[in-house]
Amino acid sequence: RKVYGVGSLAFNSKAFPNFTDSRPSSRSTFSNTPTQSLVNTTGIAANAQAAAGGGSAADEKSGCLPGDRVVFAESPSAPGVPIVYRLPEEKAANPDRLNLDRRRLTICPILEGEENLRLLNFQHNSIGRIQHLSSLRRLIFLDLYDNRIEEISGLSTLSSLRVLMLGKNKISKIENLNNLLKLDVLDLHGNQIKELENLNHLSELRVLNLAGNQLTKACNFLGLTSLTELNLRRNKIQYVGELDHLPKLLRLFLSYNDVRSFDSIRCLGGSQSLQELALDGNPFTSEQSYKQIVIDQLTSLRQLDLKKVTDDERRMASIVVRKEEEKKKECTKAEALKERRRVAIQNAEKRWQLDNADQTTVAGYDNGGLSHYTEVENDTLRLYGASALDGLDKNGLVANVSSINHIYFKFIPYDSIVPHFPKLRVRFPALQGLTFAFSSISSLKQLNSLTTIRRLDFLTISPEGNPLTNFSLWKYYLLYRLSHFNVRKINDADVTMTDTIVAEQLFSSLGAATLQHFDVSRLLSILPDTRRKQVLTQCDTLEQKKQVKQSEERRKLLIAAEAKNRPTGTESMNVAALTYATQCRPKSARTASQHAVAQQLIDDIVTSAISRQNKLAALEKVWNSVLRDAVRTAVHDYRCLHTTVDNALSLLHDT
Repeated sequence: RKVYGVGSLAFNSKAFPNFTDSRPSSRSTFSNTPTQSLVNTTGIAANAQAAAGGGSAADEKSGCLPGDRVVFAESPSAPGVPIVYRLPEEKAANPDRLNLDRRRLTICPILEGEENLRLLNFQHNSIGRIQHLSSLRRLIFLDLYDNRIEEISGLSTLSSLRVLMLGKNKISKIENLNNLLKLDVLDLHGNQIKELENLNHLSELRVLNLAGNQLTKACNFLGLTSLTELNLRRNKIQYVGELDHLPKLLRLFLSYNDVRSFDSIRCLGGSQSLQELALDGNPFTSEQSYKQIVIDQLTSLRQLDLKKVTDDERRMASIVVRKEEEKKKECTKAEALKERRRVAIQNAEKRWQLDNADQTTVAGYDNGGLSHYTEVENDTLRLYGASALDGLDKNGLVANVSSINHIYFKFIPYDSIVPHFPKLRVRFPALQGLTFAFSSISSLKQLNSLTTIRRLDFLTISPEGNPLTNFSLWKYYLLYRLSHFNVRKINDADVTMTDTIVAEQLFSSLGAATLQHFDVSRLLSILPDTRRKQVLTQCDTLEQKKQVKQSEERRKLLIAAEAKNRPTGTESMNVAALTYATQCRPKSARTASQHAVAQQLIDDIVTSAISRQNKLAALEKVWNSVLRDAVRTAVHDYRCLHTTVDNALSLLHDT
């Protein structure tokens, strides 16, 4: 057999270095002196240390460092596979442990005559596969830290193994640990593991190190009933679950992950054993009340982020958490109201689209859901959906109605709003302006109804959903019709004196022409009650003086009397003659049915009346000729009485 060389064998701190950030903390099972740590977990490291001390004197006498007597050779039956031998004196000094760290190994060597090994170290090599260990049935400690292992394998015969160190390798999956039922410590930090799996059978496992992997969630811990320490530092964990089912868990390290809220780790609140927790480096820790929330929820916690939890902190945490819960409830309530508002306004929009489209359904419309919404924002009352108009009559709609000076209507047909105009001035005495969006305002005559509001300083008609805004002269017509209001702004644009003059020039003739078709009774109907009495008194006086008899002259006198007695700031008869009668749609199926019956009855009456009138008109046209023919026939028969009687008797005889 070819000899490769002789190397050092020493079970010291270099063989099992302390885990700093990627390995468990100094307070964990992996302490500054790993062999001392193992005394508590396996009870064998003390024997290994004693063996190392017992061989040191003999080595000093021979001029060699402890463990220098290791021989590498190549197996003739398996070319390329090294075989390791130990000289008899070395084997006698350290019979149960072997250190092969930093030997540039790429393959696990065959260990000749080492069936009694209990501690084996392969740290800092380039081993790509675990093999040639089937004969080490007494092995309890195996360290393969810092190699190139891609798969956990070759361990099925190591049923006595208690400590398995596989940190800083290239492992992507936890597997093939089925026979390691006595495993006490498992170190898999610094690998490429993405999922926790195949660990539930390790009921004796106390320490699990998975730091520095690619985990996004930490769960599937059921069955690890002996686990006391769990290291999950430097992963991408967003959610942690099932840790409340680990009855002996004392220490948990979750530093530098992606935990964004306590809800992601809420299972920790059910743990009655957890005493130490590290969460530093997570987004959740940037919240102001992070520490108080964790301390309040984890009643058994004694240390958080390497700092002791005091009784004062726990009392303060309870107070802060209560405040946070109240704040969270308010936020949840606000979010619910916000969502309710969104759905209601969306349904109002769909309802408006349904009313203005030649179709029976609109995508996304919930016929059974809320389709109206009312809100107050500063001094503005906002109404969405036609059903929101019903709330104008309710006393609890607005806490302080005197503060409302602007009402915003959206997704409400204009003709449905008009009947409520007289109430607005009484209900909201400080009202100054209105805004209409998606209100189906399509004609100039609809603007006539705004006079019933009695006062208006500004008005906005949005181009969206209002075809009227496509007319170039609609603003001038509005100024003419509301000339007595002295409107200051239309669609956020100031009204100038020039605008008022142009409006008067454009539409004054329209008002005068409309007034010509009004009789006396209709003229009186457009006057307010107080002015009507004054105008009638003045008109009666003028009639007596001028001895007026014809209705046309009386109508002219009435117009003149009104103009003479018109108070400043009131509308003239020419303007008041421009009115608008709404044609509101039925509000319910019942009223719709009643409306249809009434409409049919009226149609029948009108049809019958028209038919009767047509017949009377036709009779009037032929009546003179019919009467004339009847008289002529009677005179002729009287002159020829005998002939007429004979003819009549003959006709009777024939029939």
